[in-house]
Amino acid sequence: MPRFLSRRSFLFTGAAVGGTALVAAVGGVGYLATVDMDGPDSFVDGNRAVLNAFVAVHADGRVVIQAPRTEMGQGIHTGLAMLVAEELDIPFDDLISVEHPVEQLAVYANYAAPLRTRPEDARGPIMWAAKRALGLLPLMNTAGSSSTMGLWFPMRVAGAAARHMLVTAGAARLGVPVGELTTSDGFVHHGASHRSIPYGALARDAAAVPPPREPALRPASAWRLIGRSQPRVDLPGKVRGEPVFGADVVLPNMLHAAIRQAPVFGAGVARLVNAAEVRAQPGVIDVAVIDGRSVAVVAGSWWQAEAAARRLDVQWTRTEADGVTSAGLAASLHAALDSDDPYVHLVEGDVEAGFRPGAARVVEATYTAPFLTHACMEPMNATAIIHGDGAAEAWCPSQSPLFMRWGVNRGAGLANVDPSSVTCHITMNGGAFGRRTDMDVVVQAAFLAARHRGRPVKLMWSREEDIGRGVFRSHAAARLRAALGPDGLPIAYDARVAAQAMQQSAASRNLPFGNGGSARGDRFTLEGLDKAHYSFPNRRVRSQHVPSHMPIGAWRSNGFSFNTFFAESFVDECAAAAGADPVAYRRALLRDSPRHLAVLNRVAALAGWGMPMPPGRGRGIAIEEAYESVVAQVAEVTVAADGEVTVDRVFCAIDVGIVVNPDAVAAQMEGGILFGVTTALMSAITIEDGAVVESNFHDFPMQRLRNAPEVVVEMVPSDLPPGGAGEPGIVPVAAAIANAIHAATGRRLRSLPLAVTETIGERRTRSVLRENAA
Repeated sequence: MPRFLSRRSFLFTGAAVGGTALVAAVGGVGYLATVDMDGPDSFVDGNRAVLNAFVAVHADGRVVIQAPRTEMGQGIHTGLAMLVAEELDIPFDDLISVEHPVEQLAVYANYAAPLRTRPEDARGPIMWAAKRALGLLPLMNTAGSSSTMGLWFPMRVAGAAARHMLVTAGAARLGVPVGELTTSDGFVHHGASHRSIPYGALARDAAAVPPPREPALRPASAWRLIGRSQPRVDLPGKVRGEPVFGADVVLPNMLHAAIRQAPVFGAGVARLVNAAEVRAQPGVIDVAVIDGRSVAVVAGSWWQAEAAARRLDVQWTRTEADGVTSAGLAASLHAALDSDDPYVHLVEGDVEAGFRPGAARVVEATYTAPFLTHACMEPMNATAIIHGDGAAEAWCPSQSPLFMRWGVNRGAGLANVDPSSVTCHITMNGGAFGRRTDMDVVVQAAFLAARHRGRPVKLMWSREEDIGRGVFRSHAAARLRAALGPDGLPIAYDARVAAQAMQQSAASRNLPFGNGGSARGDRFTLEGLDKAHYSFPNRRVRSQHVPSHMPIGAWRSNGFSFNTFFAESFVDECAAAAGADPVAYRRALLRDSPRHLAVLNRVAALAGWGMPMPPGRGRGIAIEEAYESVVAQVAEVTVAADGEVTVDRVFCAIDVGIVVNPDAVAAQMEGGILFGVTTALMSAITIEDGAVVESNFHDFPMQRLRNAPEVVVEMVPSDLPPGGAGEPGIVPVAAAIANAIHAATGRRLRSLPLAVTETIGERRTRSVLRENAA
């Protein structure tokens, strides 16, 4: 059971509202009992009947589904709509539409991610208090590959409850018992009299029917949608250019803003040298210093604002980080691996006994990974307005309307304005990967809106600001040791990782009280390192927090993105030391994990593991359990004579539990793999004189279509509830590629990025045959 009552857990629950919910959860249940976890009662509004918080049926038969998660290309609105449509028994056609709700209701809160449990499994008094504490905020967010996992049950219940209400209304209208009625394709049928009534005609009556507390859900044998690929509900509109992304927001009388932030994090504005000159530029309306840390230019168009911002002459305050370099930061990581006070996450058995001199053959290796940024295709942006009556509104491609609301209040407060209310509009989202959980851009837009009350202000960061002044995945280093027994399998496994704690850094920036708590024992630093599915009789996993001036935040798959590279590369090294085939070696380690073994065997068969490869080509494998899913991948690579690496094919097998929309899961695996190939081969954020060196796609390149690998995905059948699909695809890629490079060249690469597939400057071009090799 999750340790909800730990301090760290409460940072995202009751403590975020001044401790009230914390006191209630620990000292009594009376206050939390007042939190409405069911949502509004059904009601009629014009031609629509709102049957519950998720489902509204219009008189013309249209069904509008409220999906309280951000659509950012992952197809979540389609998957959640499918769950409702399955239980409501309606066709999946153009009569279905999906909206992100504006109302911030407890029923929409996401407690699957922070509590690490499914709603249907969240039982007992601690979980009761935890859910209501999160609902009190309410913690609506799209993160941790938890959307389908967390709403699999609630969305089905919402659809089933609405269907029950419609059938009950139909029974009253037809004057027959409910038991004589059936439904199909949006109609209530009475077979005996051959009468049918469409849902639209019954919707108003259904709104007066009390909803059932525990409606019966359709058995899997009756499913017509779940498990069958359905067309994306958002694609027709996207083809026509209809959806509004944050960058597309246009409002009457709108102002535009561009921003410049200190090149070294922690610095502030010492002096704005040429404010008068910038204010005199065409279209410029305002030049403002925000919280002493950044300078924004407000103008009639974004280009006018950006052109003027490029003329800014800002003198920044000096900081202790001014001389920091990547080399120095890397040295601090390696020094931390020798710390005599690491945080112990896990100890099983007697690890030290396995490493006693002469007891066994010891394999040891050290691995490293760099800082990374998100580089979303849609740059950071937000639009805000403070109306004359004090009410505020914001439009943003955010992953969390809660953080948006906090951001508006904080930004307006910097301008000494206290909004009477905040309405958050979540727009379509051009990529997020965790970046849009931070509220920095919302704070800035709200501050500017408070300075220009009554007019909306749209702030958009340039690509250079986005890459160099954003939020980053931590760099990391790990030292792994294994003591191999007579059969070559580990009798002891010891792993230590050093990284900057993500949760503490993110919480310190985003929580209203600005306290991230202790950084020791951060669970995101640990992810992917314990290898619980492998049969290690003795294991120990430890971590060390290594602070820096860099802001660390959620990044697609977080700790898995480096720890799985470390651990799965190391397993290959152990297999090599034992003289064993990497797949056969893993099969032996997975002898007590049949689910993982099935996925491993499937991807090996899919890739034709064991078939010979021509010279210069290699095949590598990696497997991981992440976000309640098990994913394994085989990468095939070609290493040219000069060391250039090309990833030719990636095979992927995944057990994601019950698959709601197979096409969406396959697309998420494909996208995650390409994202992972990019970061594995060529992504790194480097620091010189305290500042980020990279600035745009010329020195922080993205995978191109012209050299993208072929990707083959297969889903392993499962009757488990759905797991996550948004992040697992990226997790094994780097290790699979590194292991394939070793198979092709005999060289073991232990540092990311592994190679560069195109020349992006002498500073970063290298050959895997000459560098980073063991």
